[in-house]
Amino acid sequence: MKETISMREIYEILKKRIRLILVIAIGIMIITAAVSYYLLTPVYQTSTQLLINQEQNIVTLTTQSIETDLQLVGTYSEIITSPIILEQVISQLGLDVSYEELQEKVNVEITENSQLLTIVVQDADLALAVSIANNTAEVFKAEIIELMNVDNVTLLSPAVVTENQTPVSPNPPLNILLAAIIGLIVGAAIAMILRYLDTTLRNEEDIHNVLGLPVLGAISSMNEEDIPANEPIAFKRREAQKE
Repeated sequence: MKETISMREIYEILKKRIRLILVIAIGIMIITAAVSYYLLTPVYQTSTQLLINQEQNIVTLTTQSIETDLQLVGTYSEIITSPIILEQVISQLGLDVSYEELQEKVNVEITENSQLLTIVVQDADLALAVSIANNTAEVFKAEIIELMNVDNVTLLSPAVVTENQTPVSPNPPLNILLAAIIGLIVGAAIAMILRYLDTTLRNEEDIHNVLGLPVLGAISSMNEEDIPANEPIAFKRREAQKE
């Protein structure tokens, strides 16, 4: 016979195992906190902003020139992370990394319908991240003149080292919150598994549901005060010893 379970039964199971669930959740939270604060390496993020614009005055500025700059933004974003730029950055800064490793640290963000490019760099060393971002911008600004035969890149906002800058990862409070949620889910799942692995028949309803047999009678628990006064003294003594 297929066993079904109601929401009330689920509530009773979880209520009975609430200590187990909380222990599991707290344990996972403690492990996550220890890993986040002491084992994971903090990663910092910095950025340099570039403006793509033609060097011309307001009188000669046209919609067509702006459109051209907007189209170049996508092309420029690919050039920034290309070997011709990043390999020069590695050489100039004396970095002990490959082009692929540096490319993973450097990303270019494009603002929609804007002539702005943002070079974003992430590294465990904040000062090094700032140097990479600014050097990448300078190399790109110099190389684009030869590559595209146009001088339309302006360094708008260089990266700087700020005091008390917090890392972008890990985020211990968020990690601990997620660990608490996962711990509660895992604890509840374990509580339900233990309930279904336990084949003990506890009451008349269990006998009827599992065996499919009618219950003919039940033996209720008996306290000492329920024993009549005329019962043998030995019976009372045995009951007292059990208690």
